[in-house]
Amino acid sequence: MSDLQHRKLGSNSLEDRSFGRLGRAWSHIRQHGLLEPLRLIHRHGLGASLGFVQRNIRHMLADRLARKWDRRHGVDTAGSIQLGALNVVGPHRAKGNEAVCTSPKTFDFIMKSLPRDLHDHTFIDIGSGKSRTLLLASRYPFAEIIGVEFARELVDIARSNIERFRDPSQKCRALSIVEADAAAYDFPEAPLVVYFYNPFSKDVFDIVLKNLVASLERHPRDCFVVYGSSSHRAIDWARPAIRETGIFKELSVPAMPGFRDAIRTIDYAVFQVQAAV
Repeated sequence: MSDLQHRKLGSNSLEDRSFGRLGRAWSHIRQHGLLEPLRLIHRHGLGASLGFVQRNIRHMLADRLARKWDRRHGVDTAGSIQLGALNVVGPHRAKGNEAVCTSPKTFDFIMKSLPRDLHDHTFIDIGSGKSRTLLLASRYPFAEIIGVEFARELVDIARSNIERFRDPSQKCRALSIVEADAAAYDFPEAPLVVYFYNPFSKDVFDIVLKNLVASLERHPRDCFVVYGSSSHRAIDWARPAIRETGIFKELSVPAMPGFRDAIRTIDYAVFQVQAAV
């Protein structure tokens, strides 16, 4: 399956900012002249300019690896999907962040911080996008895997991905997508692993976290929360918010390496409900 076919899966309204980076750069130079790179270096400094180039090279390499992973598994999960033109459920469109996928190496590294035996736990990805994290989680022995996504086009693509996913190491096949605003989502009463990859702003996160805590107080059970962010410094407000609930203990985890298949290195934290520690 070609990259062009991948881009057309689901809906032509998807705006994927991972495509055309070199083309946009060349168009900018043509519009402003061949001396524009020198003017930008003078304006922003050599260090900042080199950092910008390095970040874009890393993004393009990681995106290429993501699409290679997609081709291998017969799915469409890669890209940096903007939310502006999508049909969403609920009032929080402006609070959502672009839909990007967790890299396989990053996810596997995070999973090392969790117990090996999670056969009775339900894995929930809040803001599951096109389903990459759900598919990665299916290679682990969860009882069930659920994605919560408020953009209809991404839900459609995710459901198609789940049907077509091919991986001989898949251990859980009970995968599903809930089309819903995360702030209105009711958590199942099973033991949980709840995964956030910086899906939305703090005010929405606070609502979701409050709902999770209320669910755990009504039905005490084991629960892990994984929060990762690679932009907006969201980890800086998510970590204290989770601590301040008073029911979670933060686990000691190693720093995330800079994997080549990750667009950015994720800062992450893992918590477990105190009653089960």
